[in-house]
Amino acid sequence: MVNKQLWDAYPATYRASEIQTLANWIALGESCSVVGLVGCGRSNLLGFLCNRPDVLATYLRSEIGQVTIIPVELYDLPANDLSSLYRTILHAFYWERTSFAADLAQQVIDLYLENRALQDPFLVQKAVDELLALFQQRRMRIVLVLNRFDRFCENASSSMINTLRSLRDRFKDILSYIVGMQQEAVYLPDPGQLGDMYWLLDSHICWVGAMSATDAQHMLARSVRTASTPPTEGEFAALLALSGGFPSLLNAVGQWWLEHSELDLPMSNWCTALLAEDNIQYRLARIWGGLTQEEKLLLSEMQKGKFSQASPKLTEQRPLLARMAAKGVCRGHGNAWQINGDLLSAYVAGIEGRVLGKIWLDEATRTIYQGQTVLDELSGLQYAILRFLIKNPRVRHTRDDIIDNAWPDEENREGITPNALQVHIAAIRKKIEPNPGTPHYLITWHGRPGGYQFYPEGKPD
Repeated sequence: MVNKQLWDAYPATYRASEIQTLANWIALGESCSVVGLVGCGRSNLLGFLCNRPDVLATYLRSEIGQVTIIPVELYDLPANDLSSLYRTILHAFYWERTSFAADLAQQVIDLYLENRALQDPFLVQKAVDELLALFQQRRMRIVLVLNRFDRFCENASSSMINTLRSLRDRFKDILSYIVGMQQEAVYLPDPGQLGDMYWLLDSHICWVGAMSATDAQHMLARSVRTASTPPTEGEFAALLALSGGFPSLLNAVGQWWLEHSELDLPMSNWCTALLAEDNIQYRLARIWGGLTQEEKLLLSEMQKGKFSQASPKLTEQRPLLARMAAKGVCRGHGNAWQINGDLLSAYVAGIEGRVLGKIWLDEATRTIYQGQTVLDELSGLQYAILRFLIKNPRVRHTRDDIIDNAWPDEENREGITPNALQVHIAAIRKKIEPNPGTPHYLITWHGRPGGYQFYPEGKPD
């Protein structure tokens, strides 16, 4: 009851744009990803979607029929095996049994109780198939919400991921997935492991970032409602401007007001005072760390006023700017762009050390750039390695693969050892990484056989 009261307190218009996007894909029977930085409110959005069917129904056309949202906690399985996966799915339906008609609810209960202790994956899979067949007979749409799917993929076997895809294929007329992740599927440790599942998640992405003005006002009002001294209209607007409407910052500035509203501190000093708070710094660092090096460079240029509105590069930057705006870190229209929120802008201004851009190859001149800086201190072999990686980004390359494609033909490749390659990789990292000890562009992947992945934009933390 407490949980229901929590979700009922949210206005029906909460995250209206995102809910409408998800409703459109649900109506089409499409699977999708819900992606957002740490603190963006992704889990709240998915929780609202799961717990407010009355609101979702207002976004769906009546001819769609009954749609049931089932949250499945795959990220914390008792064991990483197929039987645990199937039993967890069964348990998710059992947990939501009150959403079904009495006779269907009883069948759900019976299937769960009969199979909850089984270890044989074939038998539990059969039970899941029987369960979905019951919904198929009644032409009921089922949407499985798999939040923190990136955490699940860190430990899941290929067979576990493949079975999710095959399950969807067997019941594609009624079943779809909504997965929650901090980053797009391309940034999973091994996107190739997803197989065909990758295309289900990468085709439709709903970004979660800064809240709408209405949602931000509602959230901040709830945060400060117990304050002994409520903020004036002007103070309320200043708190909103500081946060940029980003949920984790809204919570933090609201808490700060509860603790400091009695202090006679001019609004002009609020930003400095907030930046001195550890919890504010932590939240800003998590937002900053979730960006690629390319995005960080663009934010830094915005903050320093170097992002010229007349820049010839603006047109090719528009897709990147749109993605950054969807993440909630900047906003703008046309040629006018700025960092979203006074706190984030001040944080970016205080960043020390190198902020680098995307590594790219100018095919006409065969020159490699990082941002607009020429990487002209590369040796011939370092250039060849980096050129191969630029042309084949984000792929897990074995050491032998890199040696075969980058080493000159005249050299005896049979005699090249992994250690020799490692020396060149280390030299390249010194020239391209902000901190070679924690690489973002050229990542080592461990295991068998092991090798390297290259992210030209600089992988987020």
